[in-house]
Amino acid sequence: MATQTMSALSTVETLLDEVEEWFDRVRKVRRKLGRLRKGSAGYLDLLPDLELTLDVLSSKVEHAHEALEVFEESLPGTE
Repeated sequence: MATQTMSALSTVETLLDEVEEWFDRVRKVRRKLGRLRKGSAGYLDLLPDLELTLDVLSSKVEHAHEALEVFEESLPGTE
């Protein structure tokens, strides 16, 4: 049981690392946007990148949240 718990915890940590990675990607796109005039062609060209990055981040967060719930449910004394 302890091995499964540690494996589940490792999975949660890996997923959280991925969340951080994608959050950093959002920051990078926002920095690029911050250097451009709002509404300019370059600004508008970056919006699909921001949307895609946010979509992936959202999926990663959801997956990490679900894995954390599974981990918490596997702990002794939780039902």
